[in-house]
Amino acid sequence: MIIKRLRRIGKRIKKIPRAVFLVSSILVGLMLALGVYRHLSSSVHTHFQPEYEEIVIQDPSLLEKIKQVDQTIYKALYLRQIAEKDIFFSAVTPMNGNGHQWDFTELLIKLPEENIATEIENIIHSELSNLDPSVICNIERVAPDEFHFLIFVDGLATHKLTLRFHREEERFRKHLPKIAIIIDDLGYDLNIALSFIHFDLPLSLSILPIAPYTKHIVYSANKMKCEIILHLPLEPNDFPRCNPGPGALLVGMDNAELERLLRQHLNKLPGLQGVNNHMGSLFTEREDKMTVILSLLKRENLFYVDSKTSNRSVGYDLAKDMGVPVARRSVFLDNDQDPQAVRFQMERLMGLARYTGDAIGIGHPHGVTLEILREYVPQLKKDFEVVYVSELVD
Repeated sequence: MIIKRLRRIGKRIKKIPRAVFLVSSILVGLMLALGVYRHLSSSVHTHFQPEYEEIVIQDPSLLEKIKQVDQTIYKALYLRQIAEKDIFFSAVTPMNGNGHQWDFTELLIKLPEENIATEIENIIHSELSNLDPSVICNIERVAPDEFHFLIFVDGLATHKLTLRFHREEERFRKHLPKIAIIIDDLGYDLNIALSFIHFDLPLSLSILPIAPYTKHIVYSANKMKCEIILHLPLEPNDFPRCNPGPGALLVGMDNAELERLLRQHLNKLPGLQGVNNHMGSLFTEREDKMTVILSLLKRENLFYVDSKTSNRSVGYDLAKDMGVPVARRSVFLDNDQDPQAVRFQMERLMGLARYTGDAIGIGHPHGVTLEILREYVPQLKKDFEVVYVSELVD
């Protein structure tokens, strides 16, 4: 009897480490599961994001040379301490030619004296001569008080700089120049969308109709009384290699299908006030297809903003003819996400607004875009009236 009891006690003692090991394993498993859950919950607000804009194969050498010309012009103006109020971007025009795409930038610089114009001319001419030999500058005196610089890179006209140096009375503006900024492609990153929703300036939020967080972003934007725009995916050139994402309207669809799909998208965004195009370089060149889109927008009392993904887009002029409230993009802010490049685009946007009275910039949900916009808040509040884009349609 005693021997049997000892054997039973020995078996129980052997079972204790096994039980401890089993409990420890369960605890470790629970801790691992908790860690995975926390990781997933912290990253759940971000999904894989399709392309923001159409992929255009550009010559990086050409873009770098254009950037160097931009910097040269700004260096000359900085060295002569030209005030920002005297620098105007009179136009930024998308160009196509010889297999390239680039912006043709026109600047007007107002100066009080001819000798300052001559100094700036000498600085620019000297600095450009140090760049690549393919950068050529033609200077012409077109009037007693005006110089024109026409700058070519690789045989392509990239810049026109006008120096006007007679004293003239400043035009008195009753109101500050207006700027509207649209944030495109919202729907895949909830955290950054919320940052734009709670931004310290009014931003027009362009939301994709089919994306993981479309519904949540629309709800939050409406709650904060933000302006909501449908970011309508349209067929680009080189489709399907260049893919606008789910729910895209294609040129091969008949009119009934286009209208049905557009209505579906409009219904996904309660409270929206207008539409702008996502991609659509092919679709926006087709007058027959754009007529279907704009006709429905007119019936629904919605405005249209032409993102100008093609310089052959018929959207703006067609909307004008049809009586649809319309505007068009002035500047893309962040196609180049280098912080200095985004700053330069902001300067372009402000220069255009100073010259024309208003301008529209389009940015995307990039961290760098958010940070640079924050940098410019004080200046935008001081020198401009930042408005929703609906205030700039006509």
